[in-house]
Amino acid sequence: MTPNGKADGTAAAPPARRGSYAQLALSCLAAAAAQLLLKRGASEGAEASWLGLSSLHSGWVWLGIVALIASLVWWLSALRNIPLSVASNLSGVVHVLVPLGCWLMLGETISPKRWIGILLVVAGVLVSAKPASAVEQNVEEKF
Repeated sequence: MTPNGKADGTAAAPPARRGSYAQLALSCLAAAAAQLLLKRGASEGAEASWLGLSSLHSGWVWLGIVALIASLVWWLSALRNIPLSVASNLSGVVHVLVPLGCWLMLGETISPKRWIGILLVVAGVLVSAKPASAVEQNVEEKF
């Protein structure tokens, strides 16, 4: 174990950076929740209009808008300490959370091909997460 690191010799993330990852996770969860809330609100609209403004009468839509704003605030806060190239790749988890939420909460079906796509997205996020930590170490070493 190194004095400021982990047993494998890599540096431990500073507390500010760990908090930024928590904010990124909250941003992703809020973005996924917003999509589910907006879908629920849009589905209960009385009549479809071209702009979808009739959906603004739904409390679900307004909750979705609040979740989108919260997601944006957490995203901006996370970007202070996480490189955009890293945060953008890790936010791909939203493309997993939304279909899973639709399946669990809205009763939508997911075809086998779509399940494969979801697994590929998970693999992509995991593959990009490891190099992301290496990018951060390089950035920290330069400063």
